[in-house]
This record gives sequence, C-alpha cells and structure tokens, in this order.
Amino acid sequence: MLVPMAKVELIGPKNRFYDVVSLLHDLGTLHIEDLSKKIQSGEVPLDKMEVVENQAAEKERMEDLLLRLRSIVKALHLPSTTIDELDREKQYLQLWSMDSRALSQEVTDVIEQVEDRTSSLAQAQANMEAEIALLGRYEPILHKIQPLAKQIVTTGTYDSVALLVERRYKGALEELKKELDEITKSQCEIVSTDVDDDTTAVIVVFARKYSDGVHKFLAMENVNQVRLPSEFQDMPFDIAYDHLKERRSTLPKRLEEVRAELNDMSAKWFVKLSTIRDVLSDKIDEISAIPKFGQTEYAFVITGWLPIEQVKPLRRTIVENFGTDVIVNQVEIDEHEYEETPVALSNPKFAAPYEGLMSNLKGGLPMYGTIDPTTILAVTYPLIFGMIVGDIGYGSVMLALVLFLRSKYKDNAGVQMATSILGPAATMAIVVGFFYGEFFGDTLLRLGWIKFIPNVPLFKTLPYDRAIDIKPLMFLALGAGVVQIMYGLVLGVINAMRTKHTKHAFLKGGLIGLIAGAMIIISGFLIVGDMSPILKAVGGLVLGGGVLTALWFGKIMGFIEILETVSNIASYIRIMAVGVAGAIFANAINSLVVQMGWLVGGIIGLILHTLNILICAFSPNVHALRLNFLEFFGKFYEAGKSEYSPFHKTGGEKSA
Repeated sequence: MLVPMAKVELIGPKNRFYDVVSLLHDLGTLHIEDLSKKIQSGEVPLDKMEVVENQAAEKERMEDLLLRLRSIVKALHLPSTTIDELDREKQYLQLWSMDSRALSQEVTDVIEQVEDRTSSLAQAQANMEAEIALLGRYEPILHKIQPLAKQIVTTGTYDSVALLVERRYKGALEELKKELDEITKSQCEIVSTDVDDDTTAVIVVFARKYSDGVHKFLAMENVNQVRLPSEFQDMPFDIAYDHLKERRSTLPKRLEEVRAELNDMSAKWFVKLSTIRDVLSDKIDEISAIPKFGQTEYAFVITGWLPIEQVKPLRRTIVENFGTDVIVNQVEIDEHEYEETPVALSNPKFAAPYEGLMSNLKGGLPMYGTIDPTTILAVTYPLIFGMIVGDIGYGSVMLALVLFLRSKYKDNAGVQMATSILGPAATMAIVVGFFYGEFFGDTLLRLGWIKFIPNVPLFKTLPYDRAIDIKPLMFLALGAGVVQIMYGLVLGVINAMRTKHTKHAFLKGGLIGLIAGAMIIISGFLIVGDMSPILKAVGGLVLGGGVLTALWFGKIMGFIEILETVSNIASYIRIMAVGVAGAIFANAINSLVVQMGWLVGGIIGLILHTLNILICAFSPNVHALRLNFLEFFGKFYEAGKSEYSPFHKTGGEKSA
C-alpha cells in the first residue's frame, strides 16, 4: 500500500534558516520540494534562496577533496574485521562539528598522509594484474612457437615474424612464400611445424631492410601474427618465452605483497577515510539544497513531503529547538498535486520484491492517491506462471535452483530480489502440477502411479489432462482474463474518481458494463441453454449501455478501448496455448525415452527435459509478466514522477 504523505511548509526568520536546514538534515524525514521552478515561473510569490559567495567556495573546495578521497577509498579494501560503528559515529560527530576551515585542514592532512602511497600501490596492483593476464594469454602461444624458434638463428641483418595458422590452411604457406619472395627479392625463409591437431606454427625469417614491406603485407592479408608485449619485442622467441615464464613466476608473489600492504592500510585508514567522505558528502548536500528553498525579505520558506506519522515528531522537534520562531504548516494535497507527490510503499514481506519489478517495467511506482497493486501482483503473477508451467517436476527443479541461488548469493541484492519473485512462481507450478497430474510430463501416468477419476464436473477427468482435453483450459484461461481485466477496470474507476477524472471513470465503467453484459449472455447460453427473454434483455441492456457509455465519454478513444479490452481478454488464451505446448513437448520426450530404451533414451530425455525446463523458465515468465503489466495494469496503473527520497545524512555508508 501507499504510505500516506503530508505536505508541510516551514516558515521562519532568516537568521534561523541554516539551523533549520541542519536540523532537517539530521532528522532525515523530509522530501524537499524544489521551489526554484515555481519561483521562476511566478507560481509562488517568493525569491529563490541564494548560496552566498563563501558557501560556494566552501562547496567547491569540499568537492575537490571529496573527489580525491573517493579515489583513495576505492583503492582500499573493505576491512575483513567488523567495523566499529560507535567509533565511526564518534568520528563523524567530531568532524561534523568542525568549522569549514578546520575541516578542510583536517581532511587535507589525512589525504596527504595516505594519497601518494595508496595511489602508487593501487596502480601497481592494477598493472601487475593486467600484466599477469597478458602474460597468461601469451605463454601458450610462445609455448607453441619456441621449439621452432630454437631451430633458427638470426643475425642483426635479419628479422623474424611468428605466425599461427590453422592446419586446414597449411597449403597456403606456399603462396605466402611466393608473395614474400617478391617483396624480399628471395631473401626470405619460412619454417613451420605442427604444434597440435589444429595449429601450425610458422616463423618467417627475412632481411631486415624489407621489414616494413613484410609487415605491411601481412597486415593487409589479415594473417594471425604473434605480437609480443613491448618489453619482449626485440628478443628471439625462445628467449622471450624463458623471460615470460620467469616473470609469471615472480609476479604473483609481488602482487600478494602489494595486496597485503593495501590491506594493512585499509585496516588502519578505512574507517577514518570513509567517515570523512560521508561528512564531506553531507556538507555538500546541505549547501546544494539551499537554492531549492524560497525567501522573502525577512523570512525563509521550506516545503516538502513526509509520511503523515512523521508530522507530529517534526513539529515537536521544531518547537523544542526554535520555539515559536519557526512555524510548521500542514498543507492539503489535492488531486492536482498527486503526480508531484513522492511515493513510498509499505507492503508485506512477500510482496515487497515486486516493488522494484513494477517500478522498472511501468516507469515508476504508482502515482500518489492511486491504488498500489503490488500485493495483487504478488498473487496473480505466480498464479498465471503456475497455470502455464503446471508440472511438479519442472517446478521442483526451478524451486531447487532458486533455493541454491538464495543460499549461495546471500549478499547479492539482485539475486535475492529475483529469487523472491521466482520462488513463489515455481511453488505455484508445483501446486498446479498436482491438478494437471504432471511430473516431467505424463511420467506418473506411464508408471501407473496415478489414476484418472472420470466424469468430474467441468473436466473429463481429475487430474486434468490438458494435453488431450484442451477446451476446459481455454475457458479457464479466458475466465481468468475476464476476472483480471474486470478487476483492473474497477481499480481504474476508483483511481479516476480519486484523481477527479470523471470521464475516465465513466469510460472504464462502460467497459465494465460491456464485459458484464457479454458474460450474462454467454453464461446464459452455456448454463441454461435456451435463454429466457428476460435474461437476454438484461444482458443486452447491460452490454449495450456499456458500449454507449464508453463511446459517449471516450469518443474515438472509447471505441479503441472497447477493441483493446476484447483483445486483452483474448490474450489470456496464451495461458492455454503456451502451457499445452510445453505439456505436449514433455509427453513427446517421454514417448521418445520409451521407444529408444532406458539408457540412450534416458540420456536424450534428460537433455530434452532440461531444454524444456529452460524454455518453461523463460517463456511462461514473459507471458505472465505481459498479462499482468500490459493487459491488467493497462486498465488502471498510473506512474508517479518521484519516489520518496528524504533529505538525510549518509553517515554510515560503508563502500566507495
């Protein structure tokens, strides 16, 4: 659900302005409204609060220090020991209480103690890691070349180039020799040997005075030359190989020494440096916020939003610190301001992971004043996914993978969020799998472990065999579409009424009438058979009234919405189509296993079932997301412009 927000206005004398801003920063609950745009447009009769010259200079100086500090913190490693948060807080408060000049001097002194050494160590570490990776790529190449290189002795008047050629192109070496003879006037030799089943090593020896021509020709012909690192370029290949091996053996030890020194510096300086970084960042944020506020000749004006439950604590704190000098007014938020009002969500733990998914796929969290569908999504997405996959075995494999990933990547927020969404979906696939009687397709039926109960109402058998009896699943899918689209339209009516969009409310109400009337008529034919005139009249009246209402209030958009709504409901047939396709494929795999025997068939079955699981993990996901975010959310969802982001201090950030 959306957290109820309040808009507040703080007004006080200018001599209290900086103290109020600092207090709001400490409290960390007010989402600041940027008044500068409204002031510029003349919407509010205020002047923009200006940053004075010395504050601008302070900000610029602190930004320079922060840039240097962040590069140092980034080079250091987070200490492996637990960080003393009390010590961090104590240091933070000490630094925060310093005036600008003293803080700058303190930060400069600390930076000068660690910057040069940290920078040189970090650069050395990066260079050695890059060199180890580079030498790792060249060693196997030189390993292939060096036996051939030992057979060749070159003098100062001769040069050589090493090539690696695929054995299937070995015949082209004769043509290469002819071309090079023309360039070098026959002062060229080519020596080659097969180094493995796929590769032939080639060394071309030629007079040094033709070096430019040879290299240009080889480059134009796109020949795979062995280009050594610059420090080895003037060495014969066999000597370069010996030097490379020696370098690769000594570098790791030196790299460990550098890392150990960086770790020691991290243990000594990380808390201090990261705390200074937080203080500088917060000081800069405080100055940067000043132009967002308004002023008159004698007073300042600060406006913003915060959760309603935080209004009383804010008022109490303001009174405790400033008495009656500063006034806190709560301003009514009307429907015209909903779009600008920041949004905060408070949902049950099982639904919270869907908030990020919803924000990313719909361009933002739901607009303030409208309905938050997060909890609805947490139910409908797994349900649709389960209806499509509906296999105990496939769902179990997916659930096992989800549990493995959650256990292995406990500190990865992205993996935790994704598995929190996929876990319930996989569970629902298992639950629906019992209804379908599917375990890796029709395995249970083939083994005789389940018996079908015949003549079940609405279904021929139970468990329900969707691969054979398709019609009930089609009706079930369309029924799900009718229910979800109707529900979406009801939510759309509520949102339209809350935002005072009367025409939208009537348009969506007309669409509800269209669906309801159609359902009355269709249900009458299916259940009663020969409908009574009264039932026909009621259904026709509701349907016709809905169509007319949608057209009257929506005009051309009403006509488009009618077609779109019918299309949206029909789109739910994909639940049947995609699900049945997966079930038929699984059954076909099992038939193949039986025909080919348990050994060969089992191996092929394992491969094909794995492929089908991958398909089932991807395709039903896409369709479940589409039905929810496009068809369902399209009937009511409106995204807001901003999320609740209070003006607060960082103090406690642990990484660069």
